[in-house]
Amino acid sequence: MTRKQRLAINVLGNRNWIGGIQYTKNLVLALAHLPSEVRNQYEIFLIGNKSEINTLKELEPYVDKIFFRETDFKAATLLNRLFWKILKIFNNQNNPQLDSFLNQQEIDFIYPYFSKDTQGKAYNSATWIYDFQHKYLPDFFSNAEIQRRDENFKKIAEYSNKVVFSSQTAKKDFDNFFPNSKAKTEVLSFKTVPFQNWYELEPKKVQEKYHLPQKFFLISNQFWQHKNHLVVLEAMKFLKLHSIEPIIVCTGHVNDYRKPEYIDQILELIHCSGLAHQVYLLGLIPRLDQIQLMRRSLAVIQPSLFEGWSTVIEDARCLGKPIIMSDLEVNLEQNPPNHKVFERNSPDKLAPILADWWDKLKPGPDYEQEKRAKENNLVEVQNFAYRFLEIAQ
Repeated sequence: MTRKQRLAINVLGNRNWIGGIQYTKNLVLALAHLPSEVRNQYEIFLIGNKSEINTLKELEPYVDKIFFRETDFKAATLLNRLFWKILKIFNNQNNPQLDSFLNQQEIDFIYPYFSKDTQGKAYNSATWIYDFQHKYLPDFFSNAEIQRRDENFKKIAEYSNKVVFSSQTAKKDFDNFFPNSKAKTEVLSFKTVPFQNWYELEPKKVQEKYHLPQKFFLISNQFWQHKNHLVVLEAMKFLKLHSIEPIIVCTGHVNDYRKPEYIDQILELIHCSGLAHQVYLLGLIPRLDQIQLMRRSLAVIQPSLFEGWSTVIEDARCLGKPIIMSDLEVNLEQNPPNHKVFERNSPDKLAPILADWWDKLKPGPDYEQEKRAKENNLVEVQNFAYRFLEIAQ
């Protein structure tokens, strides 16, 4: 009997990087949507930390086994640490502790994972590069972080056998910045994988839970500078002069670790522009609540200055929601249905779109659009999973 292929997935993200958590969830759930005769050819393992226990427990029904670094890896005894240090120095191993675990579990493929020593391994691996934001928006990064990213990406380009990107846009950047890299490059564009209860709940009740008005646009981005909430507020400020007052609801963690004072800049603009009654800042709310507010909204706004591949756009796609998005090349590559595009640094170009849709659109959900989106999503999710399996070979 042929042994099932063993695929290990490293859990990404944390409270400060929700996108990483969603990336992991979408990949695991996409694999679970494969036809049983295909899914049964594989064993899917998750590798994570105890700090990610909630995410791991949520995904437990969809994988074959979960491993915790704290309890399932070899203990970091003094002798083991000394042995691993020797392996790092003389065998060029990035993570001897993980290497030992992968060999012990007879893993065939691990993702995402980078090691300088890829020759002669019993398992295959692929590295993931999310984006090259620091090359385009260096002012949003410290010199130390720019240096760290440059060094990490240079090592990946030099040593990796296989590098994965979420978009053709990011792959093109890699080819431009590292033209001599011999790594095989792959594009794996993730899709949001919805749960059935997303479509069954009553979004108006969630609207009422947060004491929101009937009509509102939704921004579901963490308050990082590159997410560009400011352009939306400036557009609202302009519209207010013409007695047009759309409502914006914002969900997402309010701290930017690179610029903690950024949220103060947001609050000051809201206060000084007289927008307090038009902007609702909900912070980080449960995922299910966020989805229901997206369903209830008039439309989603994605004003970002940079993305590797937008989770918000994929969320809107699977719910059949209209979306207003910035003119990033990657946003255009995602090309969701029923979208409008504005110049990312031009509030005056965003303002008329907000005014037009504020007047024309009605609160959701639109059940007919959701039905079509759901049908399309099943095909897209399975294609996402099959593409991952191709990369894993």
